[in-house]
Amino acid sequence: MIRILINGIGGQMGHAVYNAIQDSSEFTAAAGVDRGIGAAFDCPVYERYEDVKEPFDAIIDFSVPAALPDELRFAQSRGVPLVIGTTGLTERLLRQVESAAEHIAVFQSGNMSLGVNLQMSLVRQAASALGAGFDVEIVERHHRKKVDAPSGTALMLADSIASQSPSELEYVYGRQEKNRRRSDHEIGFHSVRGGTIVGEHEVLFIGKDEVVEIAHRAYSKRVFAEGALRAARYLLTKSSGLYSMENIVTEHDIASHVYALDDQAVVTVACADADDALPAAALDCIAAQGVFVDMISCSLPGGSSTCLGFSLPEGSLSDALNALKSLQRARTGLDVHAESKVSKLTIEGSGMAFRHGIASRLLNVLHEASIPIHLITTSETKIELCVSQKDAITAIHEIESRFLDRF
Repeated sequence: MIRILINGIGGQMGHAVYNAIQDSSEFTAAAGVDRGIGAAFDCPVYERYEDVKEPFDAIIDFSVPAALPDELRFAQSRGVPLVIGTTGLTERLLRQVESAAEHIAVFQSGNMSLGVNLQMSLVRQAASALGAGFDVEIVERHHRKKVDAPSGTALMLADSIASQSPSELEYVYGRQEKNRRRSDHEIGFHSVRGGTIVGEHEVLFIGKDEVVEIAHRAYSKRVFAEGALRAARYLLTKSSGLYSMENIVTEHDIASHVYALDDQAVVTVACADADDALPAAALDCIAAQGVFVDMISCSLPGGSSTCLGFSLPEGSLSDALNALKSLQRARTGLDVHAESKVSKLTIEGSGMAFRHGIASRLLNVLHEASIPIHLITTSETKIELCVSQKDAITAIHEIESRFLDRF
């Protein structure tokens, strides 16, 4: 049974978390923290963190920003994970959260709904695919008691879109008194407040003669409460660090696909002396012969030697080697080495960007299987490596059975 301390238990979200716990066989409410709360709960409720006597496994916070500094200190003193669902955090408070995450596991999100965080992932993909040819407007609707506008979730959605733009985007809050036409580099926000609307967010990508709409609607606060409980469960398996709902959205997609491309080759161009101009010169020679290269790896500039490695189709290997002969004649001590009959393996997963040690685990798996790697490059969500074609089937088996299965 996972024991939860609920901060802000007397508020609407605190009540929702408590009720979700009451309906769960996995969680129990150890205690609550709030001011001026009567005997409305089956668990003890204290006005101060320091008065809590009951043991607990995690804290869920849906209170007010002003309570956060004391709560961070309390969580660190107890060494327990903290789930922060409180919105409206200032830059200063966010820095305090980051500092606390160096010592304990902290989960912070402006929206605890799994659906909303999937929506953020989808709008990020849409922004990347649709590009600057589409205008973006965000419409959010909430109950009449909500204070902040636009909502924290609307800003998170906008940040997801802005992360895909090569230029800086302007956030425009409403259009009254603007007296100007819409620019090409802005995201418009429109806030609706009324009644008991729990939360609705629509992202409109508006192009010429077409509109793409990605929307999410919450019909009760229960979805946020259950998201917070899911976050608490998630933190119990994690070391210190700062986590968000995006980690949960992608936790099963850390490394989910492996692809193989045969009939490849790897070329290494090395110089015993430091030569920062060598990589460009070598690639220029090859490009002049109409040869396309794929993976590129290069030693850091300023070292005592220089080494460039790249992969290419095996059918282009002879053209590449012939092109490099002129470079060898012009530069003494230049060594060119080629490996043919190579397979390129690609492992990808969007969750790689949120987990440490992915590449090291993969390299250990292949090392233990005695599979040499001829070339490797990585990005946030992809690892590409070249192995001998004779080792490719074994490498794929090892990756699928001993690497992908770990996630």
